[in-house]
Amino acid sequence: MVGCDGSRESQNAVVAATREASRRGCELVLLAVVETQRFWPDGLAWAIRFEVEATLEAEAAADLALVKAVSEDPTVPVRIMIMKDLDSPELAELVGQAGLLVLGRQGAGGQVAFSLGTVSAELARGFHCPILVVHDGRPSQRQRFVSECAVFAGMDTDGGAVSVAVSEAIIRGASLVVVHAVPHGKDVEPVVIEKAWRRYQAALKEARFPADVPARLMITQDDPVRALLHRVGAGDLLVVGTRGQGRLAGLVNGSVSRKILDQMTCDVMVVPPGSTAPVKVPSEPVHLASLAPSR
Repeated sequence: MVGCDGSRESQNAVVAATREASRRGCELVLLAVVETQRFWPDGLAWAIRFEVEATLEAEAAADLALVKAVSEDPTVPVRIMIMKDLDSPELAELVGQAGLLVLGRQGAGGQVAFSLGTVSAELARGFHCPILVVHDGRPSQRQRFVSECAVFAGMDTDGGAVSVAVSEAIIRGASLVVVHAVPHGKDVEPVVIEKAWRRYQAALKEARFPADVPARLMITQDDPVRALLHRVGAGDLLVVGTRGQGRLAGLVNGSVSRKILDQMTCDVMVVPPGSTAPVKVPSEPVHLASLAPSR
């Protein structure tokens, strides 16, 4: 599923989401949310006019997203959803089936992803799956750590980010780099290295990671944000986990995942606690007839 609002960042997200749906062999859902207004300054007539205009804008954003998706890959089945209420039963049912939510780094109003009060924050709060935040395409001046595109992951507390990163590397046929950052001033004891190595090996074994695909574990004394961002290139995927009881608890100001999103130079996949990412492969080939959108 991808959020659509007509912005350039949203269009980039639609292209990325189409590629992800193609990789996974699944349906792409284009979700446009009708803007709501909590306070009505000029009575019922103003409220009705605002709702009509907001609905038309959402439909236009969805139509633009459909054109982008079909242009990127016409074999991917696409469905359009226009939502006025994020608590609707239709969206709740779809949330339970979603394997990935894709968002632009910023919305039409310039709000950064997951900022309090934004649509992206409201959407992400209801999803249990990984959330891909798409880079805006600005060139990076940083040196690439690897010669080809790779999937990077930070070693998180529960191992969720590492497991998802392993799966993403398999889907993409890309090399995998897992980074475990130890704060400065702390000795890197053998037990720390052994524990990180065991978790890394367990994730590779569980996902049956191909032996011919490069994979490595790095243990470094550095700030976690710097350890990750200074190694990725614009074409890489960076997978990070969140902490806390709430699904967005790890994205508060000052957290590692929040800092990475604020400074991101490549696509970033955020893995909420306990997230699940089912990959559905169609049993039959997808035909162009399946492209007819439904509203």
